[in-house]
Amino acid sequence: MTEPTSEQVEQLTRAFERFTRRFKVAEAAAAAENALNALDAQTLTYIDVNPGCGMGDVARYLNVAMTTMSSAIDRLVKKMLVERRRPEDDRRAVALSATNQGHQVVEETVEGYRHACRMMLISLEPSEQSELIRLTEKIADHET
Repeated sequence: MTEPTSEQVEQLTRAFERFTRRFKVAEAAAAAENALNALDAQTLTYIDVNPGCGMGDVARYLNVAMTTMSSAIDRLVKKMLVERRRPEDDRRAVALSATNQGHQVVEETVEGYRHACRMMLISLEPSEQSELIRLTEKIADHET
């Protein structure tokens, strides 16, 4: 691999700042109706995609302390976006699931992401769209 120049790194940094802002706006719009902060929104999304997961699973995925995760789960439960259940096979464990309302919030967030992606792709030619997707997936899949 070739080492990128400082100018290339700066150009990409500025582009990703604009790119990221679009996703933050999309996420904030969906979260605002439910007064969710970024951690709560990410927690809800993980739980929705992984029903029955435990608090430790979410904390590891988001790389946060258990006390921080416990507070986030408490907030989501109070807003009736997440529910806790005790599995029959392990009464000490707690399984987390998104409520119907929580699932709807996640769907609105995902739709916001789709809209942001659609707006980015629409500015490109079809071959450029495919290339952007290919390169983005390559970057996302690269282990550092």
